Formats: sequence, structure tokens, C-alpha cells
Amino acid sequence: MTAGKFYSNLAGMIKSTFILLLTAHFLGDVLFNSYRLALLKRSSAFLLQAIGVACHSGIHVFFAGTLLFLGNRLWIRGALLVFVLHFAIDLIRSNVEKGRFGHGRIHVRRSEFFAWVLGKAENSAKMRCSNLRPWFLINMADQGAHVAGLLGVASLV
Repeated sequence: MTAGKFYSNLAGMIKSTFILLLTAHFLGDVLFNSYRLALLKRSSAFLLQAIGVACHSGIHVFFAGTLLFLGNRLWIRGALLVFVLHFAIDLIRSNVEKGRFGHGRIHVRRSEFFAWVLGKAENSAKMRCSNLRPWFLINMADQGAHVAGLLGVASLV
């Protein structure tokens, strides 16, 4: 096998593993995330906050481990790396949000965001771009960190 073919195969494996991890991330963050768990992650008590972040990260571990297993990858290593990565990123994010918006609350709910996108926002003051800017920046930094981390995990498994 030539070096070029080796690196091409490696890049293909990393790409397919990354797609599996990205799918697991979507499932954990969008389809299987709850408002109550999101509030728990922003609790004023650190232990409750850590439990909320750990439960949320556990959901990601389940999906990442399952998809990596089905994709014939090193699923235990991948799932553990996803847990550590997701836990650290979400703990930082929830602390940033607590500092900016207060503990035990979410600045913009998913339903509020979609209502705003569709032009049906009920709280127009809250949904002004100047009020949404910090929320958007936090979300972009959070998701960027997750995508970068998942790419790193994909390269390791």
C-alpha cells in the first residue's frame, strides 16, 4: 500500500466516524434534550449542575457508543472521549450562561427561537437582535467547540 492510499483510507475513516459522531451529537442535543435537563445544567448548586451535565453527557455517550459500535469503530474509547469532551464543554457553557443570564433559567427556549424565526415571537423585546447577540455567540462557541472536539475524537478512534 502506498502512502497516498494509506492517508486516503485514513481520511475516509475519520470522515465516516465524524459523521457518526455528528449524528449522535444531533440526537443528543436536539431530539433527546429536555427543558428540565437544560434547567438542571444551569442550577445554582454545583452538585445539581454537575448531575445535569453528566446526565446530558450520558445521553451523548449512549448515542455515540451505539453508532460507533454499529460503524465498527473503537466504540468504548470513542464514547468515553465524547463523555469527557461533552461534560467539559457543557459545564463551561452552563457557567457562562449562569453568569450572563442568571442561574436556573434559559435565556431563549427552543420554541421561542423557532417562533422568532417564523415571525411569531411573543416577547419582541427579548427577541431583539441586541438581546440575542450574547446568546448567539455562546451557542456558536459551544457548537464550534463540540464540532472541533468530535473531529478530534474521530481522528483518535
